[in-house]
Amino acid sequence: MTLTRRRKEFLQKLKEIYENTRTPVHYITVAKALGVSKWTAYDILKDLEKEGYLRSEYSVSREERYPGRSVILFLPTPKAGELFLKEKDEIDHMEEWHAAQGKLLEILENVKKHGLKNNIDILLEDIPTTEAPIIISAKIIFVMIVYIQRLGTETVKIMKNLLQPALRPELVLSLFVGAALGVTVKNKNIHGFIYDQLADEVSQFQKYISEFSVKENKLLVSFLGDALERAV
Repeated sequence: MTLTRRRKEFLQKLKEIYENTRTPVHYITVAKALGVSKWTAYDILKDLEKEGYLRSEYSVSREERYPGRSVILFLPTPKAGELFLKEKDEIDHMEEWHAAQGKLLEILENVKKHGLKNNIDILLEDIPTTEAPIIISAKIIFVMIVYIQRLGTETVKIMKNLLQPALRPELVLSLFVGAALGVTVKNKNIHGFIYDQLADEVSQFQKYISEFSVKENKLLVSFLGDALERAV
């Protein structure tokens, strides 16, 4: 069963009620909270139980209408907690990504207008140190573009031509960093130790993109396209 937005809404509501009351939750309580029929709530909660997001238990009803009657109650499982924790991490991750890529594009604009007046490491000081592979990858793209930008507009345009929409995103990224590293070989201003450093970064970059999801690679391709536009 795919955890649809609707099912996730029921799971989240039950989890909220449980965390507020610290007692198992009746499906009618969830139905009232979401404004749906009790049978709709029951069916969806049972589906969530089958998927391991909930567990159920029976209890004796204390309601005056059904004294002594056995009722089914639901509780969230650790799997439910892990789901929402993962989603929170993904949201935080995306916020960090958007902030970092925005700053990198801003720096590229300044380099284009005013030239490379500072060491690249100094330019990157404004980008928070992170262990997020996608942001590390964006920094590598940034460094590559700064170097090819120094080779002239035509070189940047050649790199832009590598961005073929029909190609898989990981192939686009791989082609770009490989070509960018290649053109640095002909640049007399790139010293050997700098080239070795770039080669190491490209190797790490290739490892990352082979492990990224399609979504992450598409984010990097989009960033690459925006960055090359800023560099021309």
